[in-house]
Amino acid sequence: MKTIVRFATVIVAIGALVPMSATASQAAPAATSACVTASNSYDWGVGEISLCPQSDGTYHVTGWTDDLKPGDWLAPDGACVGWAVYDAQGYSGSTGWNCAQFHPERPTRLEFDFVTTFRAPVTGAKLSKGYF
Repeated sequence: MKTIVRFATVIVAIGALVPMSATASQAAPAATSACVTASNSYDWGVGEISLCPQSDGTYHVTGWTDDLKPGDWLAPDGACVGWAVYDAQGYSGSTGWNCAQFHPERPTRLEFDFVTTFRAPVTGAKLSKGYF
């Protein structure tokens, strides 16, 4: 379990440095007391995310991504699938990065469930693909 948490943390950190694609629908802005949810489906990836504010200012983040074209890291697709998260100040970071091409022994679906903070209220999320 610690290995999965460490791997997810590394992917989140790397994902924050990767430019995101602009193609994806954005979840509708929500009041600070409501969850922000989004789901998208493309030929390269599918996913759902829910970002729910907690009373202590943190967000409970749950969801999943599925890399539909994992190939291998040298393949023409070679992309990872993840969520770009937006808050009231703009792009806030990314999460849920699934890079199945780097770990062929693991399934293409990545599920996540964790608590984190954002610098401002979350307004939306976009399913994106990134290249490492």
